[in-house]
Amino acid sequence: MERQIKLATLGALIGNSIFGFSFMFSRMALNVASPFVMLMYRFILAAVLLGAIAGIAAKKGDRRAADGGIHWLRFSLKGQKMLPLLLLGLVQPVLYFLCESYGISMTNATFSGVIIALVPIVALAAGALVLREIPSRAQVLWSVVSILGVVLMTLQQSAEGAIQQLGVVMLFGAVVSGVAFNILSRKMSVQFSALERTTVMMAVAAVIFTALAVVECRGDLAQLAAPLHSGMFMAAMVYLSVFSSIMAFLFINFASNTLPVAKTTAFCNLTTAISMFAGVVFLHEPFGVMSLIASVMIILGVWKVQSADTKSK
Repeated sequence: MERQIKLATLGALIGNSIFGFSFMFSRMALNVASPFVMLMYRFILAAVLLGAIAGIAAKKGDRRAADGGIHWLRFSLKGQKMLPLLLLGLVQPVLYFLCESYGISMTNATFSGVIIALVPIVALAAGALVLREIPSRAQVLWSVVSILGVVLMTLQQSAEGAIQQLGVVMLFGAVVSGVAFNILSRKMSVQFSALERTTVMMAVAAVIFTALAVVECRGDLAQLAAPLHSGMFMAAMVYLSVFSSIMAFLFINFASNTLPVAKTTAFCNLTTAISMFAGVVFLHEPFGVMSLIASVMIILGVWKVQSADTKSK
């Protein structure tokens, strides 16, 4: 069991580290294509590659894990109820990435990463409502500190013209979707493997975002194909599809097999730190003293919330 916890923790660590750079690559892709077109290419490529992996796994049969549970690379959906998997796919990536992509396009990579850092705090509230895990006074206090940090950064960067209010709303929508995904994935881990969950998630996203992109471009194939002429767009797609969509989600779904939701979402702190680093260093986004203070408030608050004890009711 200790080995499983270590492997799950490593999986969550790697997955969220990969996610950290996704904000920067999403911003790069959105400079060339609309959110729908960008997401269409991202998830079509991910679905095709995962479909090939799933096909290989299916031929190897119903393999079991060492502890008798479901092997994380098993793929056998025959006779399984698909509705839970389809719901998971709608929550993540569809709703999450709709909110995140438009949020990034209306803000910047640095601010987006910091907002997503609120996922652990929202997960804390969801745990109280769904799992009956009551937060302590210290957790409530540090949650308020993080929220004040978000308000401070919003006011600061809005004054600089870097953030639109609708973008902030969309990013908070991404936070709620992210928490719902972690709860659903955790509950479904006893029935579906990490590969099964991830493959269906990518397939659902590919279908929906392709439909939305076609409607947006009014069926103009030339407009849909235009981003493919950009080397920057293609490079971003490789990272967002292969690393962020396939590898990261496989690792996160693998981690949810063992770790509780609170511990899985706690790794968003690392995602935030990496996204801020990438946005400032590579995209030269503004990051003044006030932004630094706000970021420290948010990250410190999230960390303190996770380190404090919860009470099970």
